Amino acid sequence: MLDMNCRLKRVGLRVAHLWGILGLTMLLSATVNAQQWLDDPGQLGHYAIGHTSYQFVDKDAGNRPVAISVWYPANAGNIHSSTPPAQYLTDPYSLKLPTTVSTDWEKLGFDRAYEAPTSSNDGPFPLLMVSPASGCDNWCYIFIGTRLASHGYVVAVIDHWADGQWSWSLSDDLLTVMVHRPRDVSFAITQLLAKSVTRGELLFRAIDPERIAASGHSIGGYATYTLAGGDDLVCDALWPVVWGNDSLPYPANTCVPTPPDPRIKTIISLDGSSQLLRYRELARVSVPSLIMGETPDQSEAMVPDLRDWIARPHAAIDRHDSYRVDVNGANHYSFTNYCDAFRVWFNLGWISSDYLAANEDSWPCATTGSSPPPATISAADAHEVVTKYMIALLDISFAVPKGDHSIFTKEYALSHTPTVQFFDSEECHAALPDDSYFTYRPYQFSRECDVAQKDTAGWFSSQSASSNSDPMLLTPAPGGRFRLPKKPF
Repeated sequence: MLDMNCRLKRVGLRVAHLWGILGLTMLLSATVNAQQWLDDPGQLGHYAIGHTSYQFVDKDAGNRPVAISVWYPANAGNIHSSTPPAQYLTDPYSLKLPTTVSTDWEKLGFDRAYEAPTSSNDGPFPLLMVSPASGCDNWCYIFIGTRLASHGYVVAVIDHWADGQWSWSLSDDLLTVMVHRPRDVSFAITQLLAKSVTRGELLFRAIDPERIAASGHSIGGYATYTLAGGDDLVCDALWPVVWGNDSLPYPANTCVPTPPDPRIKTIISLDGSSQLLRYRELARVSVPSLIMGETPDQSEAMVPDLRDWIARPHAAIDRHDSYRVDVNGANHYSFTNYCDAFRVWFNLGWISSDYLAANEDSWPCATTGSSPPPATISAADAHEVVTKYMIALLDISFAVPKGDHSIFTKEYALSHTPTVQFFDSEECHAALPDDSYFTYRPYQFSRECDVAQKDTAGWFSSQSASSNSDPMLLTPAPGGRFRLPKKPF
């Protein structure tokens, strides 16, 4: 009996030892998982990346086509050596150009993505809609789609119809573009949400309808602000005449209001066209916002009237959860991977070495020179900074467990990301002529305080633009800030 008791005690000790090992293993596993979950927003996240493309038709907009490129968190267990790389349509409307694949971009350091694997079972995930710059396609924002999907976001980049992307593409006037941009985004949201609730769809249960954000670059930034705050009258903006190729009278169908989309819970503007909205319209934005762009000096060097290009919307929104981030050394196309495309196309044999060199030595891809101002930050550094702050804002806005508020501090910008200047407020001290002016801070580490008009004279009409014929509006625009050089195809 004593021997049996001893055996039982030894068995008990072994069991206790095994449970101890198992407990320690579970604790270590939980710690590792926690470490994986606490992803650095500046680095690749822990999700595999899936990609797919759609083309919808908006019957309520005269059968207007809306093409979308979607990146999403994928189920890594269903990705094998035979899973094809992501397919990026170069021109989704005409299909006149070959398609690039993820491996073409990975050679330049882009994140790996796969075509149409099943979505991760961890969903539903927040959705980020992206509206590009004029003339830019989905492939201009691959770095955003892939990186954010790896952090648990579904990212949908729209190719807007009649946007003049290619020499054979239709090209609407800017006022018509302004009417369609936010409506395309809202329509696309509705279509994607429908797929998320339809069994058998690739994105089934992938999208959380309560966590939707909008982002946009350049004119896409106008759409982003409008989706959050609305535009009382599209045709009261006179900048398309001052700067662009539009003329008066504007088309009658552009004299319409654009209401905000209440499904948008957060916005991110990337060097966005705030000058197309009145200050009071920007002030209606009532959701968390990240306003990223060039520094005031860089903006002013391109177009003198746009020194406050990024500060103006931040001053108007004036919320505790609205942040401005100026990327030092960036130009307007640092917020895209437009310039990387030429290297990809060269590697594929689509363009010559002379054509590649001509583009890499000219704006917006040149890194030296003086006029227009070059981008002195590398594309890789710009992409890392842009996606880091995008992910950080979305994490804290949508209460993702890995969200880190410390990123949105001056101290973090100083010690961790020396390529940006950070502003949580435009509050500073300067005399204002009257309440039609506002103050803003041009530099993070300075007490300097600049003053600007809320709505610059000549930017907006006091009546319907269709009847306005003020000759000052016909002044040629300085610079040509947003026109891309001619593409090779």
